Amino acid sequence: MLNIQIKKKSFTSKTIFENIDFEILENGIYGFVGKNGQGKTTLFKCILGLTEFDGKIDFNAEKLILKNIAWCPTEPDLYEELTAAEFYDFYRELTNCKKTKENLLFDVPNNQLLKDFSTGMKKKTYLNAIFQNEHQIYILDEPFNGLDLESNYVLMNFLKEKSKESIVLISSHILEILYANCKSIFVVKNKSVEKFERENFNKIESTLFAIMP
Repeated sequence: MLNIQIKKKSFTSKTIFENIDFEILENGIYGFVGKNGQGKTTLFKCILGLTEFDGKIDFNAEKLILKNIAWCPTEPDLYEELTAAEFYDFYRELTNCKKTKENLLFDVPNNQLLKDFSTGMKKKTYLNAIFQNEHQIYILDEPFNGLDLESNYVLMNFLKEKSKESIVLISSHILEILYANCKSIFVVKNKSVEKFERENFNKIESTLFAIMP
């Protein structure tokens, strides 16, 4: 069980979240949506322990450890003077990953420098790296950005398989993908997080785009 409690998260004088408290009780895919600037990425960074906040996050009653989570930011940082193969080795050393997959999810040139890759190829390389090991939690911030149609299809099918035994959290502006694959969707808006079950997905867009009085 993943438990998220954020009493308050602020940057200088601006409050991003107040009184956030929700749980994810079972494996599956869970979506996070919100307009730009509402805090989706900040929420993920709170869960990952990458930013300070007042509250606590735990998984099965224990503190989360970053190296045990597959984390993909919107724009992954890669050492561009490395080749793809060298980056996979580097990532395994960084995360103490002992299990290596022979068949990577995406086909990219292993011996070409990352600085010569397109945005989509860099995203594929980073995803290949984090998927080298099995994880209980996968957190992906706008993972479909920069990928072509076929790559999005491959990635979504991979995540559906992983979600049978892991918790998968995805933020995306592509609502149709979330509607089709998520057990629940969380709307991040106005310093809060509201949960919608599948039977209420039809209310998400009106909540997202409602004009505050």
